[in-house]
Amino acid sequence: MELEALQFFKNLSDETRFRILVLLREMGELCVYHLCIALEQPQTKISRHLAMLKKGGLLQHRKEGKWVFYRLSCQTSPWIMQIIETVWSNQHQLIDLMSNKLMLDELPVRNINSPLQNII
Repeated sequence: MELEALQFFKNLSDETRFRILVLLREMGELCVYHLCIALEQPQTKISRHLAMLKKGGLLQHRKEGKWVFYRLSCQTSPWIMQIIETVWSNQHQLIDLMSNKLMLDELPVRNINSPLQNII
């Protein structure tokens, strides 16, 4: 567990990865394109951070045609999910800012609770 904890906190310590985790907790499931818009970062940077989060066991992905959608892993340790929930519940201003960027661009955003329906 010590190595898992160390890897998790390394992932959480980077601002971009922190924001990705918070945004995925809020939105459920997003593709790289949506994350680029919400975080105002280039695709290469977002993809690199997603790879690190995936390697750390924090994310799962699925392919839909040419698109790859990411979501929080359901196999993540309960204590990690508790920390993500706590962080998420205290970041409403940041979440609103990132979510509004997606809403203003009228991008189709998928909610993991209703994966086949747009939430916009």
